[in-house]
Amino acid sequence: MNTAIAFWVALAVLLFWALGAYNRLVRLRAQVIGSFGPVGQRLEQALVVLTPGPLRPASVDNAPPEPAEMPAADPDGLHSAAAQLTQSLRFVRKQPLNTSAVAALKTAFETMHVAWQRHQAVGAARSEPDSLAHPSDQRGWEDHTQLAREAMETYNQAVLAYNGAIRQFPALLLAYLFGFGAAQCL
Repeated sequence: MNTAIAFWVALAVLLFWALGAYNRLVRLRAQVIGSFGPVGQRLEQALVVLTPGPLRPASVDNAPPEPAEMPAADPDGLHSAAAQLTQSLRFVRKQPLNTSAVAALKTAFETMHVAWQRHQAVGAARSEPDSLAHPSDQRGWEDHTQLAREAMETYNQAVLAYNGAIRQFPALLLAYLFGFGAAQCL
């Protein structure tokens, strides 16, 4: 009789532990997904500040510009980098836990930063005031990228907490069983 009671108590404890651990994993995954929203908004705002004309996104979820709409000359790669960042952002918004998509977004953001610096350098070397961005655009880009980096840090903290939870034993077993995969930091 005591053995049967001990068995059922142990089974109940195991069941409640598994339910609690599963709920924790789901909550942490939801935090990662939710913390990507501000990153996407900040990156979209940064794109709006510095991309002129047809590449200026009303929303990143819109269709990409047609090749005929893209500027003919892109010597500093700014428009190409903006298009790459826009496409990467669009994909990651749909799948914020996709590690390859997040890695592509990280690369696109870094490429956009380099293209912006090249754009500034090319304009300064030519001494063409029209090729330089307006100082308010420069400040806007810097402000929005700083805010984006802060949002990325929040996202990265959520990713690290989530990844840590799915690597802990015995929650590792539940993560494997229910398909909780590791997420990628930005």
